[in-house]
This record gives sequence, structure tokens and C-alpha cells, in this order.
Amino acid sequence: MELLLCAGLATVESFLVKRLPGQDTDVVSIRTVITLFLAQYLAVKIYRIFLYPKYFSPLRNVSGPTDGYFFLGQSPNFLKAKTPTELYIKWMREHPDAPFIRYLTWANTEVLVPNSIKAHREVLQLQCYSFSPSQWFLRVAKEVAGRGVIMMDGDEHRAHRKMLTGSFSLGQIRKFEPIFQEKAKVLCRYFDQCIQDNDGAIGVIDCTATFSKIILDIMGSAILGVDLDHVDSGKGKADKSKTLRKDGLDENQTFHGAYNAFFSPSSILGQVLIFANGFVPIRWLPIEVNREYVTAMGWIHEMIRGLIRQRYQDVSARTNEAEYGDKDTKDLVSFIVKESMPDGIAEGIGEDEFLGHLLTFLAAGHETSAIMLSWSAYSLATNPDVQDQLYAEVKELSPNPSFAELDKLPYLEKFCKESLRVYPPSGTYNREANRDVVVEGVHIPKGTPVDLCPAVTSMQPNVWGDDAAKFDPSRWDRLTGDQTSTWAFSSFGNGPRMCLGRQFAMVEIKIILAEIVRNYRFVSADEGFTVESPSFTFRPRGLKVRFQKIRE
Repeated sequence: MELLLCAGLATVESFLVKRLPGQDTDVVSIRTVITLFLAQYLAVKIYRIFLYPKYFSPLRNVSGPTDGYFFLGQSPNFLKAKTPTELYIKWMREHPDAPFIRYLTWANTEVLVPNSIKAHREVLQLQCYSFSPSQWFLRVAKEVAGRGVIMMDGDEHRAHRKMLTGSFSLGQIRKFEPIFQEKAKVLCRYFDQCIQDNDGAIGVIDCTATFSKIILDIMGSAILGVDLDHVDSGKGKADKSKTLRKDGLDENQTFHGAYNAFFSPSSILGQVLIFANGFVPIRWLPIEVNREYVTAMGWIHEMIRGLIRQRYQDVSARTNEAEYGDKDTKDLVSFIVKESMPDGIAEGIGEDEFLGHLLTFLAAGHETSAIMLSWSAYSLATNPDVQDQLYAEVKELSPNPSFAELDKLPYLEKFCKESLRVYPPSGTYNREANRDVVVEGVHIPKGTPVDLCPAVTSMQPNVWGDDAAKFDPSRWDRLTGDQTSTWAFSSFGNGPRMCLGRQFAMVEIKIILAEIVRNYRFVSADEGFTVESPSFTFRPRGLKVRFQKIRE
């Protein structure tokens, strides 16, 4: 917009300049136009970057950090932070009573962070559609999330969310219970194999790698209707995903490997480029990390697009032969294909939108669930008393406990909530004001980026007490004041944009946790791990836990 404005003004001014005495009235100098354009564009940028944030912005008096770098703001501090939420929590503790925190990022762009429960409620619910997914986030996540529901806004978001709600209803999720149960047992067989491969007494796993693979296997079956088998008696490759192979695609690629290109790049440069691409397009640069990323994202897109087309052919053929019914919609692809038929709730859905929804559910669904299981294993290994109480509750369960059975276990429920509170899988949700709006007395101009960080409220001493950072499932027995607020605990988000798959996630996580805890005891966790940063998620890297088989 600024470029067009400056170009237009330069053109008009050049015509005025030629009318000055001594100027050629027949020719407009290109040099004059360029000089005027550059002068005005430079003046606008100096005002926007250096003068506006400090002297004219309505947000200039909002509380926030003052240790930013010249021109770069807090960007270098985010790169140096040990976790993606470290700075947000630090600022929250420095300004506990502020409704918002303001910080500057690249080119001194102002960013707001909701800091109070009331501010979170306004942004997430009461004025939800005044805040759209940020343009920066859309540029960063478009390859991994496609044109999915989390990328949509306004009426389009409402329509697609309504369309997809049925696919994650409790009735539909119950169809997935056998998948969850079977994959939980597959994971236990893998644990047995790890013990055998080690010393016959103690097993060791890398939590993030192991749980990412088993959750991807679940997502493959429940979302795509395909057995990926990343975890199968210790195997690390998606052998059965060859049923999805298409000519011209890498035979050695797996979903787990491809998603790691986004969630866990192999180098610091890879991590930086993911976020930098939101500011300046850089994926065209001919460097190895870009080639790996573009190849991995293209592989995922083509695999899933091919699956969609094949499933349409299969469902159409079986429907014409009167062989297809509700019992066959056990995976999300089949459900949407069926509902896209005439008079279905997804009638008219385009292939790009269909692809986008699947990409979103696969990426967000497997990553966050795997992270929760990883931190749950760490919490059990480092809190033996908590593990004792959880084991006492799950050890008498039936061989294949249903979610209805697990949902009656109070300590399992408290453990899951506390794990999500202390270690929320999502680092931030990125929004942007799509109009001028006032929240908690703060005037937020249109276009202002807003970072929503679940840890800001879930770790706030003003809400959870001085022991907010302590892992204590029993605190859920004595909630008081703001602790009872929905907005004090928002690991799945809140309001109209709350995670569609939250029930799905809780069912799979509880089934897997119960199966692990009643069969194995975590005895220790290696402390030499780190947390991926910068990152959209609170993903541990190199977190290894040791466990032994329970024999009674």
C-alpha cells in the first residue's frame, strides 16, 4: 500500500515539477519520478520504523520490554531464548497487572500480547472475528497447513468449522477407539523391544521421536484411513505407506521425516528460515535447507492429494453399487468424501480446501499430542509420587478400556490438565487486528499483530499462586478465584476458534497414557535435553526417559 501511494504521489508531483520555470514541459524525466518516489518512500519508512512507534502510536505507553535491539526489536532475543515461551513468561512476571504487553520486532513492528484473563477473553471470544490469522503466520504456515480451517477467517471460517464439527463429534470419535487401543498396544510392544535391545531390564526412548511416530500412525489410520506403521516392533520407516506411493515421489520419504522439516529442522539455519519466510520470501534461495523443506512439503501435498482423488473414486464406485454406508466412514477422508456428495454437509468443498483441512489436522494434531505425551512421560519420571497415584488408578482397568471408562478416572483427568497447564503444547497463536478495536481500554489499530501465548495465563502467579511452575495435579481439587475461569487454562485455545480436535486428542492421550502407566514405570529422565526455539510449539529435543516393565 505504501509503495502504491508513494508511486502515485511521485507521478503526480513529477507532472507538477515539469511546470516549474526552466523545466521541459513536454517530457517527464524518469529520473525525476524515481527520485521523488525514493525520497517519499524513505521518508515514510523512517516515520513508520523510527518515529511512529516511539512518538505517535496509540500503543506507545503500553507496558513492555525495553531491552530491544536497534531496528530488530526483540527478534534477536527470541532467537537466543531457551524456549519459545520464555520471553512471554518473563514479561508477564515483570508486568503482572497489565492487560497487554507490547514489544517491538523486526523493523520496530509493534506486537501485542494479551496478558490478563479479561484480555484473553476479549480477543478469543467476545471480539474473536476482529482478529484474523496474521499475514506473517499465513506466509509461514501455508505449506504445512494448506488452506485449512485454522487459516480461514470470518464467514468462511464459520462455515467450514460447522461443516467439520461432525467429523469430530463424540459419536465419530468412538469409531476411532479401536485404533487408539491397538496403537497403544503397538507402542507397548515397542517399549518391550527397547528393553530387550538395551539390557533386558531398562528401556530408553527419545520421547519426541517415539510419540510423534505413534501419533502419526494414529492420524494415518483415523484421518487418512491408511496404516503408516512408523512404530512397529522397533521399525522406524513407514513401510505400509507404500500403498500411498505415487510415481515420481521419493520412495524413502516418510510422513514423520517430512514433518520434521517444519517442526524440527536439522539446523539452526532451518529454524531461522521458517520464521524469516514470514517477513521476506526466501524459499526460492538455492540452498540445501530450502531444497529439503520444499521437497518435504511437496511430498506431503502430493501424497494426500492423490489419496483424496483415489478415495473419491472408491466411494463413488461403492455408492453406485449400494455398498457404501455410515459404517464405512471410519476415517476423516471417507467422512468428508461422503458428506461432499449432494445434500451432504460438505457439499461443494473444493479439493484445495479438502487438502488444507487434512494438512491442518495431520500437522497440528500429531505434533501437539506427541508433545503432551512427551512432557507427560517426563513429569512421571521426575515425580514418582504422581506416578504412584496414577498407577493405582489405572492398574485395575479392563484389557481394552473405553474412553467412557477412562473418563471416570479423576486422577488421570487432573494429570492431563496439569500436564497441559505446565507444558502447553502450542507456544503461540498469531493473530492480527482486522479493524480498529478497543480491548481493556487499549486502542488497537488495524493491522496490529497479536501473539496469544497459553503459558501467559497458565503460568501466571496472580492466578495460580507462587507455585504456578510446580507440577501438581492435586491443585485441580482446590481451584479458587480466577483459577476456575475457562480463560486461565487455554491449551486448546478458546472461543469460536477453539481446537476442533480437542476431544479426539484427549481420548487418544488418555488411552495411550493408561496403557503405558499400567505396564511400565518411568525411572528417570535425562536432563541434557533442550526445547526447540524458535518454534510454534513447546517441543522437547533430545528428551530421553528410562523405564522398566511392571511385573506383579
